[in-house]
Amino acid sequence: MKYKLSLALCLTLAAGTTLFAQDVARNNTPDSPPNMGRAPKEINGIGRLDLRVFDENGNPIPNAYAELESRRTDGFSCESFGYTNTNGVLPMPPLHMGNLTLKVKAKGYRNAKLEVDRNSLGEPVTVRLAKK
Repeated sequence: MKYKLSLALCLTLAAGTTLFAQDVARNNTPDSPPNMGRAPKEINGIGRLDLRVFDENGNPIPNAYAELESRRTDGFSCESFGYTNTNGVLPMPPLHMGNLTLKVKAKGYRNAKLEVDRNSLGEPVTVRLAKK
């Protein structure tokens, strides 16, 4: 049993590393960080949200907190969360993607809550927050 689990984990990590390397090569421009988002190939499949958080003027918001909740069709829920970096970017950990709700909040800004289409995760998801 441990052998099968270890093998599955290694294969998953190897596949993710290959996808990341291809993505960096395709989107490596000086003014934009590479896209690390991945749309799942099927409902409840594994995907990854690449979040970009900006203010109303297009300036990145560092340390914005984001929480992604996935309500799967099989009755399970998954979630991932984290803070944006100095460029307002947060590549969230991969998870099984069902119906997605994204919540974003940052000090001095109004909170945002939105539904995200899992099929759109092949591109970064941009959220603009309004000042309080």
